[in-house]
Amino acid sequence: MRKHYKLVILGGGTGGISTASRILSKKKDVKDDVLIIEPGDYHYFQPAWPLVGSGDEKLDSTWKPMEKVIPKGARWLQAAVKEVDPVKREVTADETLISYDFLIVALGIELNYDAIKGARACLGHNGVCTNYLYNLVEYTYESLKNTKSGNIIVTKPEAKIKGGVSAENSLFTMDDFIKQQNRNIDIIFRSGREELFEVKKYNDSLISQMEEKHIDYKLNEELIEVKGEQKQAVFKNTHTGETHTLPFEMLVITPPMHGPSVLKNSGLLDEEGWVDVDKHTMMHKKYTTVFSLGDSSSLPTVKMGAAVRKQLPVLVDNLIERMSDQEPTHKYDGRTACPIATEYGELILAEFGYERKPKETTFLNQADDKIIFYQFKKNMLPIMYWYALLKGKS
Repeated sequence: MRKHYKLVILGGGTGGISTASRILSKKKDVKDDVLIIEPGDYHYFQPAWPLVGSGDEKLDSTWKPMEKVIPKGARWLQAAVKEVDPVKREVTADETLISYDFLIVALGIELNYDAIKGARACLGHNGVCTNYLYNLVEYTYESLKNTKSGNIIVTKPEAKIKGGVSAENSLFTMDDFIKQQNRNIDIIFRSGREELFEVKKYNDSLISQMEEKHIDYKLNEELIEVKGEQKQAVFKNTHTGETHTLPFEMLVITPPMHGPSVLKNSGLLDEEGWVDVDKHTMMHKKYTTVFSLGDSSSLPTVKMGAAVRKQLPVLVDNLIERMSDQEPTHKYDGRTACPIATEYGELILAEFGYERKPKETTFLNQADDKIIFYQFKKNMLPIMYWYALLKGKS
């Protein structure tokens, strides 16, 4: 295959595919000069996985073969990125060396189950679940159906995560499930964070939901160990350092996550391990031929597919300007959306930007759970994802 491309895109997830599609539609002269480097065979619609884990969605509807989502005009190298040299403008993927004029980093985020002692070995056994792994999401629902008493614990780490409200979606729909089944189960939520949500309006709404539903929730409580056979979860208070143990019949883990470790020595990452880009232009702060969006970037907003939807047009317009040796002029304002199902059929739709103030797109009060919002998430969002966002349409 060719050894040089005008544009190389690292990652075939939401950010990588949508960006490739959009630039190919806006700049015709890059046709066949765009390379996507992605090792996976499949592309997944992961926002649906919490609903799969709660029994309200089918897993088979959440994936497509990677070759089906690669846009026309782009080449696909099925390989894992091994090294990036932004000075030489080179990428090593498996044993292949590729040079580029411009680079987009969309490598996503890495799950770190090993940060929780015993967690990885326990997954898929003894009621220890996660909605972040394709092969285990259905086990979550099986465990939910089989849990008749005791505690169901849902966790959320202090670290930045993708699908920022996945834990809450699981929590509330599982609560609805056990109430419909009239089971004697306590729903428990433990988060390593300082607050339930970073925007006051939605934070207040979630607190009301927790209290009305009698959900036992505590903040600043980080899951640090899982004892699968004993069915015990160990938590550490992030303020005091004190630890305590809770028994469970079912444990739903959202693991800590971090940026792309393969770029550790590339000079592209900030001190926290994210691709170090300007929060408005998405151009790298040091290397002006490098851009990044989505989960792997340092953009200080909640890591959601909805954020990529807003980042996408800004990045592409700025990239086209850079390709013409111009300074990037378009600005991303941090806009994202977090759909939080409060039960089967009802949902809060949190929308906001960098200022952490609501920026709602409907005339409704989106902090109140609505049927129409849930139907949008369940039925319309997948269609928009597969047939609009991945096609580069925002």
